[in-house]
Amino acid sequence: LCRLLINQGIDVVISVIGLFKELHRWNKENIPNYIEIFIDTPLEELINRDPKGLYKKHKSGEIKNIAGMDLKVDFPVDPDIHLKWSSDKTIDFMFQELLDNIKFFNK
Repeated sequence: LCRLLINQGIDVVISVIGLFKELHRWNKENIPNYIEIFIDTPLEELINRDPKGLYKKHKSGEIKNIAGMDLKVDFPVDPDIHLKWSSDKTIDFMFQELLDNIKFFNK
C-alpha cells in the first residue's frame, strides 16, 4: 500500500514494529525514498509506559507473543536515522532531533 501511494506522488509515514530483518531489507529495497528511523527505547522504559497493559498481562501469564519479551525482535542493523531515547530527553527534543536528521534526505 505504501509503495502504491508513493508511486502516486503521496508522501507516506508509517510506524512499524519490524520484527524481522527480512522486513527491514524488503522495505529498503522496495519502497522508493524509504528512510528507516529507529527510535531506540530500552525495554525497561517500554514496560514502565505500558499504556495498554500488555507487559503487565504478559508478566501475569494472561497473554503471550509480546515483542521483546517472548518474541525475538531483529532491531534495525543500519537505520538511516537512529534516535536513542533517554529520560533526560523531552518529546520536543526528540522531535527536533528527528527533524535535524531528516533534512539531510532529499527526494
